[in-house]
Amino acid sequence: MKNFGKKERKEKERAAQRQKKNKRVGIPFALSLAAALLLVFSAASSSRAALTYYSENYSAELQMFDIGVTLLENGNEVSWRNYARKDDEWQEGGGELLSHLLEGENGGKVQPGRAYEEKLSVRNSGSIDEYVRVIIYRYWEDKDGNRVTDMPPALIDLGLSGGGWIEDASAGTEERTVLYYTGIVPAGQQTPALSDTLTIKEETAVMLEGHEGIRFVLEAEVNAVQTHNAEDAIKSAWGVDASIGADGSLSLK
Repeated sequence: MKNFGKKERKEKERAAQRQKKNKRVGIPFALSLAAALLLVFSAASSSRAALTYYSENYSAELQMFDIGVTLLENGNEVSWRNYARKDDEWQEGGGELLSHLLEGENGGKVQPGRAYEEKLSVRNSGSIDEYVRVIIYRYWEDKDGNRVTDMPPALIDLGLSGGGWIEDASAGTEERTVLYYTGIVPAGQQTPALSDTLTIKEETAVMLEGHEGIRFVLEAEVNAVQTHNAEDAIKSAWGVDASIGADGSLSLK
């Protein structure tokens, strides 16, 4: 029994080593990048912004490539996450969304009814071609970070501009909008802007009466997958059925 126990332990150790090795070799070919803005509506409260990054669980044991994605706002890099093959590690960084509003006029306060420039796009900062999607979240919260459910998300109007982006209405909610870019994004290139303006609707001022320290939240989450076996990659990473045309164009089933 002792010999059998030792043999079993050795087999487990070998299996663990193989698994560890595979984790080093397997490349996450689907990645996500999320940039969250929390912009204070009242000058009496302080503003804050946060950036978070994470990888999807989808991986493929293929030839190693570099994959990367960068979120752009009005042509400026906001945040990025890139896989560096030579270093075998992720490189990530970034700043804040809508800093041009926070640093602008009225002490960082937003004027209801005014359309502010807000062009969001995605750059392929890797070395392989990609398909990308962006998930937009919008909602309200109080000074303690709790959702304010009686403030409609629709008051936060991000003006979508088309430009080759399509919306998956079946995956949307009042707070969430899911957009897919229908073309391939070549390495080093970027998509057209998915939005052009951000407006807090005029009726917001009336609805804010009785609410103290309310802020609106706008989040943009960017996902990318490689074009190789794209339909399977999209299904595995994003859980949706997509069709890829002969010209490389993406459509939802």
